[in-house]
Amino acid sequence: MHGTLRIFRTSTFSHEWFSEFVKMSLQEHNELHLLITDGIMMDFRSLFPEAILQRIKVQRILTSYQLQKILMDSDDSPYYISATTPVVDTWPSAVVESIYDIMKIKTHYRGGIIFLNIVGQEGVFEKYLGNRVLAREHSHRKGGLYSWEEQFQQ
Repeated sequence: MHGTLRIFRTSTFSHEWFSEFVKMSLQEHNELHLLITDGIMMDFRSLFPEAILQRIKVQRILTSYQLQKILMDSDDSPYYISATTPVVDTWPSAVVESIYDIMKIKTHYRGGIIFLNIVGQEGVFEKYLGNRVLAREHSHRKGGLYSWEEQFQQ
């Protein structure tokens, strides 16, 4: 049971990435979660029809600890997390590392799908949350404890 973890940074909130994520996620799941921090704005009504809007659960992330708890305690529906650089830069690095570990566990062992979009300029979070993809290892590669590999995207 393997899912997908994609972490990427964009200069502004990407409606295109989110729309693509919605299309991909709702093919296999009844609902999805959109978690956003302060500074993220979007007009859902202009992007999606009413039937899709009812399947998107939106929640504002107020603290890093809240995001940590949401990921640990919630269901395995797909997650699109969008956080601005100024907000993420205020989070303790130990908590950011913990959130990253939770996302890896949720995708690898529980088959979840998580896209984390960091919005803004490069920040201190890059140490743990650089542009990364957690994906299945290529079949021609052998060894290692896990059947997945982590790739750092340039």
